[in-house]
Amino acid sequence: MDSHFPSQDHLLSRGPRPQQLPPPAERRRLRELWGATLEEVADALNAEPETMAEWEAGRHNADTADTYAYACLLNAFREQLPTAHEPDWAALRNPPATAPPAPAAPVIPAQAAPDRAEDKPARRGARWTWEEKDCLRTEFLAGTPVQQLAESLGRSEKAVRWVLYHLRLIPFPTDDVPAPRAKPAKPKAYTVEEKRKVHPNAYEPWSTEDEQRLAERCAQGASLAELSQEFGRNHGGIASRLIKINAEGPAVEEAWEYGGEGH
Repeated sequence: MDSHFPSQDHLLSRGPRPQQLPPPAERRRLRELWGATLEEVADALNAEPETMAEWEAGRHNADTADTYAYACLLNAFREQLPTAHEPDWAALRNPPATAPPAPAAPVIPAQAAPDRAEDKPARRGARWTWEEKDCLRTEFLAGTPVQQLAESLGRSEKAVRWVLYHLRLIPFPTDDVPAPRAKPAKPKAYTVEEKRKVHPNAYEPWSTEDEQRLAERCAQGASLAELSQEFGRNHGGIASRLIKINAEGPAVEEAWEYGGEGH
């Protein structure tokens, strides 16, 4: 072998060469398709969430090792994302109306209307089991509308769409995100210290004891707002943790409808 070619040992000793990261828009797209939050990616790369946000937006340059790790993570997202199924997004967002034509004369007693209006999903707030998720996946891929899936599972349509998103079967359900979470035209810069003036435990790691207490308070019926105040974290952080620990209680339904993202 020619002497100007490096040996295997020499080539390996140089370590991995710097990876070319995809454009910022592609970094965010891959993360959101995977269903990961900025906090989760930051934790995986041992970075601060605000630094991760700058990195994803292309405004931060890391060293070679960190850049290589980030590139490997994004490549793993891209390679493992399912591509075989493409649902009809328009039909999913706007399920066709199937209401029967109005009869010539009323056939339902007038007093029955208030009872119908007060009906709530039978499984509201209950933990999603793997059997329910498997059933949801199968029926959705078979073409069952979201409205019908929600009725058969005893869940709200918003909760069904969020679970479908976390199963990576539909894109991010933007229409279901509450208005207060909408991003302003020009994001406001903030620091961790400023966030902690409102939520003292923002960005703090969750301990096993905190997670256990969170699950207990959720099972006791505490709402998302009450848990946010009690644990000193914003609604998104509480929602994300409730879903992650498979908690059970009314706040879990709020967490799915909230999207389960935050700090």
